[in-house]
Amino acid sequence: MKLSPISGSLNNKSQANNNNKKYNSNQPSFKGGIDALTRFWQFVDDGGRALQFTVEDMTGTNIPRSIKGAMAGYKYTGKINVPALLQEAIREFLTGPTMCVAPVAILATATKMTGKTANTHMENIINLSHIMESLPKENLSKENFENKFFTNAAADLLNHSIGKEADPDSISQLTEAIKNYSKSDKKTGSKLLENMQGLFEQIVKSQKESYKDTDFLVAKYSINGTKEGATKFKNYIGYITSYAKDYAKKNSNSNGTVKITNETINSFKKSWLGKRFITVASMFFITGILMSFIPKIYTWASGGVNPNASAIYNEAKKNDKEAK
Repeated sequence: MKLSPISGSLNNKSQANNNNKKYNSNQPSFKGGIDALTRFWQFVDDGGRALQFTVEDMTGTNIPRSIKGAMAGYKYTGKINVPALLQEAIREFLTGPTMCVAPVAILATATKMTGKTANTHMENIINLSHIMESLPKENLSKENFENKFFTNAAADLLNHSIGKEADPDSISQLTEAIKNYSKSDKKTGSKLLENMQGLFEQIVKSQKESYKDTDFLVAKYSINGTKEGATKFKNYIGYITSYAKDYAKKNSNSNGTVKITNETINSFKKSWLGKRFITVASMFFITGILMSFIPKIYTWASGGVNPNASAIYNEAKKNDKEAK
């Protein structure tokens, strides 16, 4: 076997490294741009549906249509069509945000004025009232009330999501997680909710006989003695904690205990079903009124004419006169 000199091997390796460095130095670096783009879309994703919708609306319709309006008739006049630009921009930049922001603002106002249960679906107000009915009909300390209610809600959630009775230890773990989430602030709560989602998936996978086609983002629950419902797990946890806080606030005695009777449960359910109906109706009604003003605004801004076609009409009239 022929042996190669070590120095030759080292020289060859060194030369290869130098060539690689020279090659890499000639390559454009995309890392900064990719990182910036990644951070931007992560920011959009973290911003929730409102910000996601705004970005989609801006890039998909608002900006392109405004540009289209500005160029309307340009090949005839050689000028930017300012009235058409104003009409398109006002319509597009007001329509999307109004449709998105108005309902969110109305819901936020209702939640602040009445309670967080204003953001709970009507089916879940009925569902959680049904779970409340299984609590002992007596006065309980706030902590004891929450322990019992969260335990019953967690058991109901897991039993229906798994399709059979869940392991007591799993119910205990989920109950404790709900309690911690209920006491957390917004920033901490987001992380706890994410961890709870993982715990829920782990429990279902370990106890459900077959989880083929199972959506681990969805929780199932009882609506009454016979009906079953389903919604996003994270949303449902929020409904559970909101219901408990608002019920305790509404039905607290002077000594700080929480009153639980069939009458208080039924009264709370009817009251919040009414509030939720009014909140949803207001979201549709007020948003509709605001939307009705948008055509008036952009028509006024464009001088009461269709500026997109005016340049073409003017050119047609000019050609007609020249032909005569």
